[in-house]
Amino acid sequence: MPESLATLRDLSSQHLLAKDGRLGFVLLRLAKSAGGFAGASAATDELRRVIGEVAGRHPGVTIGLTGLPVMEDDEMRSSQQSMVWASGLSLAAVVLVIIAGFGGVRHALMANGVLVIGMAWAFAWATASVGHLNILSVTFTVTMIGVGIDYGTYYVGRYLEMRRRGLDVEDALVETSASVGPGILTGAITTAVAFFAAALTSFVGVAELGLIAGGGILLCCAAELLVLPAVVAVVDRGPLGRRIPVPVPVHAWLAPVFRHPRFVALAAMAGTLAVASGLHDLGYDHNLLNMQPDGLESVEIEKKLLAECDQSVWYALSIADSRAELLDRKEKLTALASVERVDEIASLLPADEQLKRPIIERIRTRLAALPERPPEIPPDRLDALGETLAWAQTEASKRPGALRTAWHLERARDALRRLGPEDCARALAAFQQRSAGELLSRLHALAAVADPEPPSLADLPPSLVERFVGQSGKHLLKIYGRGDIWNFTALETFVKDVRSVDPRATGNPLQAYEASLEMKRSYEQAAAYALVVILAVLWLDFRSVAHSVLAALPLGLGMAQTLGLMGLLGIDLNPANVIGIPLILGIAVDYGVHIVHDFLERPGPYAISASTANSVLVDALTTILGFGALMVASHKGLESLGRLLTLGVTTCTVTSLVFLPALLALLRPAREPA
Repeated sequence: MPESLATLRDLSSQHLLAKDGRLGFVLLRLAKSAGGFAGASAATDELRRVIGEVAGRHPGVTIGLTGLPVMEDDEMRSSQQSMVWASGLSLAAVVLVIIAGFGGVRHALMANGVLVIGMAWAFAWATASVGHLNILSVTFTVTMIGVGIDYGTYYVGRYLEMRRRGLDVEDALVETSASVGPGILTGAITTAVAFFAAALTSFVGVAELGLIAGGGILLCCAAELLVLPAVVAVVDRGPLGRRIPVPVPVHAWLAPVFRHPRFVALAAMAGTLAVASGLHDLGYDHNLLNMQPDGLESVEIEKKLLAECDQSVWYALSIADSRAELLDRKEKLTALASVERVDEIASLLPADEQLKRPIIERIRTRLAALPERPPEIPPDRLDALGETLAWAQTEASKRPGALRTAWHLERARDALRRLGPEDCARALAAFQQRSAGELLSRLHALAAVADPEPPSLADLPPSLVERFVGQSGKHLLKIYGRGDIWNFTALETFVKDVRSVDPRATGNPLQAYEASLEMKRSYEQAAAYALVVILAVLWLDFRSVAHSVLAALPLGLGMAQTLGLMGLLGIDLNPANVIGIPLILGIAVDYGVHIVHDFLERPGPYAISASTANSVLVDALTTILGFGALMVASHKGLESLGRLLTLGVTTCTVTSLVFLPALLALLRPAREPA
């Protein structure tokens, strides 16, 4: 039993203290509730309140809170707060762009008002289909603002063009619905398909985002196609409808494209090839810690632990069916270079109880009849005592390491010489009785612990036992990695090493490793699914392979430019922003669709129409500003998503408005004068 307690003391001092005892840890198990994104919000708030009170009483001590549940809760709160700011900024920017693009306030307010209706439907769909948001689907609001307004933009742009041609409100609405309705519907379907493709993946977070956003896009499109015409009809039939705003002349800005289409097309292709060379340098950052907001206490403490103590709050878990299996597995795990330590409690109990039991039983039997008081011990002859002390002093003097002992023996002999025979006898008797009493006390203590029954888990603190031993009697091992296992290379080595010993091992590091790989695979699958279905939808819309390829061509070039620029600028893909790739596929294909529809509607030498050029640019700017608002987020993952989406939509927009019109002008050139 004393051996077990000593081991427990060593375990606590070794693993709960660091930096020569100047850094200590308190391990807590948080109670999770149904409320809040991460489920531990209430517990985290209460802990921080308690920490604040304790820190106030001990101003010289710094107390912090970290751990995976705390970091998850902090991450979700930061993301939620960032999304509130981003959504407000996005909506304001969208309104201003539409006002500037269409040259008036009236139709911009109508389009955005209908968007709010569509978003209300989208929130109802999110509630009915999934019922909650996660770290990825929290971007849903900004997505609806940035993409949902696009359909109103195209509709209003063509409607105003019809009105400037002299059509009344009813005829302009009918003509607008007939001309741009199919393109809007195709664009909405391709975008929704890109999201729904993500819903087919096995990663739950990505699948939920795909399901929520895909349905939301279709509902926003339905609102713009069904509600917006009714709102425009009601408003423009009155006196306000007499004033038709003049949009920004984007088509006039594109005039040089149609004067030199061959040069523009070749320059665009050459520029794309040059920029795409950066694809070779494009990297993928799996490290989840790099995506956390700066300044979060839980994240800063985790980084401090890694920097100063070379240890993390992460640990893997292994379950052993028996004590023997656990000890064998622990020996193999601690031999791994990637493992810092292994915590368990089975080794606190002795392994040789069968060997020790007969010895303990014999000790208990011999000590069963101990007296309560020591018996009177008659002192020995004083001459014999002096002779014994003299012999001991002589022997001690012969040994260099016992010279101090010889000195003490000489002092004892000198003290005895100074006493008379009676005083010396009394002192000797008192010393013997005191020594006998101390010995008897120790023997009583030994008799009290001389229990032949071996110590069991019941002898250890219940809180410790509950943490390491299950109700079925199985034992748990906590396996801590060496160094920074947030780094994916170190994490991959740690996971593979642990699984080489226990293929069934689990825990946060292994889950994060698998989740990161699965998320990456899910995004790749979503992009592949989206591309295939988008091409199919394009073919159903145009019924022509050539026209479908033309509509998708700006998207392909824009994506090559985006990924190449990311490689050249040193912007890595990560688990948070890579979802932007299938989103760009679904969003940016709209621009090519509308321009090819415009090409098919306009006979003769092709020059983009004023309404299409204006609508594509306004549409793109609203999307860019909608997603660009994410770049103000403190969460680095959301910020990187906003950066990728902004860059991707920008390159696809420029390619759609510059390269595609030039290519279409080459396919249907103006006739040379006779």
